[in-house]
Amino acid sequence: MRFMDYMKEKGLSLLFLLLAFLFALLVYRLDSRFHISKSNADYIVMGWGLLLLTFLMIDFLTTRSRSTKFKNYCRTKAIGEPTDEFSFPSDRQKAELVRELEQEFERYRAQIISESAEEMEFITKWLHDVKVPIAASRLILESEEDQLPADFYKNMDKELFSIEESAMRVFYEMKSNRFSDDYKITETTTKKLISRALKPYSSFFQYKDLSLSIDEQDFDVLTDEKWSSYILSQVISNAVKYSSQGDRIELSTSRSGRNVTISIKNFGEGIAEEDLERVFSKGYTSTEGRNGGKATGYGLYLSKKLSDLLGHSLTVESKCREYVIFHLSFTDSDTIHKVTKL
Repeated sequence: MRFMDYMKEKGLSLLFLLLAFLFALLVYRLDSRFHISKSNADYIVMGWGLLLLTFLMIDFLTTRSRSTKFKNYCRTKAIGEPTDEFSFPSDRQKAELVRELEQEFERYRAQIISESAEEMEFITKWLHDVKVPIAASRLILESEEDQLPADFYKNMDKELFSIEESAMRVFYEMKSNRFSDDYKITETTTKKLISRALKPYSSFFQYKDLSLSIDEQDFDVLTDEKWSSYILSQVISNAVKYSSQGDRIELSTSRSGRNVTISIKNFGEGIAEEDLERVFSKGYTSTEGRNGGKATGYGLYLSKKLSDLLGHSLTVESKCREYVIFHLSFTDSDTIHKVTKL
């Protein structure tokens, strides 16, 4: 506690003491029958002043000690701590209140954890259940490809993929909230990450007649292969979605010092400068409406969230109506090497 805080806290008491002193002084001045020598009056005033300063110092130190003790009590798990250690009744009452609030909080937290676990179990089961009809529908569609009109097949394939992508987004969002339970840092290569991320979108490059350019460079990186591949897949999905028919997408890999960066560039409407800061915000779909009739604005938000959890960097640059480039950077740090050895 600072002294100014103490003065604010004790302001009323100090004002009372000051008024009492002024009242005594006023009586002394107005009562002509009250005789006291000037030297004695000076001694009394000096004595009162010293007593006041002594009181302020002792009371300030006592109040600060009480405040520190109560803060330390609140910072610990108050449920099992006795409140008898507090000498002042008001401190004991506040400590009891803190303990009751923490007990209530722990009961509420246990209830939330239980309900969350049940919801997690239900959603996880649903995700596994929904994969079966999706896979069956895709097999049926592929088996009838020769008998179906090309546009019908393409549209159905797109819709099935959208369902799959949405289900996976739910899965990774849930997992991101329990990230520490489900990640493993290992050494992999940028080519392997790119190949795994591109695989689901091969048909979409064909549907939109997109050309794909990938450089030949390959670097080793430390990351969780599953999570990083998903981040890249979401960025690639965004690039495909916002590319016009016949456009091209470029994937490149570079190293700068201890950083390895995978860049995904697509050409088209780009992103307005005022929107760049909001690209990774939940629900962002751009003020330009970039072909975004079905955009949810969640993929890039989740990608940024996952890259931050992994300790990587996901950034964007753009020139409106020309291009957009997303950069996923991996830093080869001593900390991440230690994590792999745990």
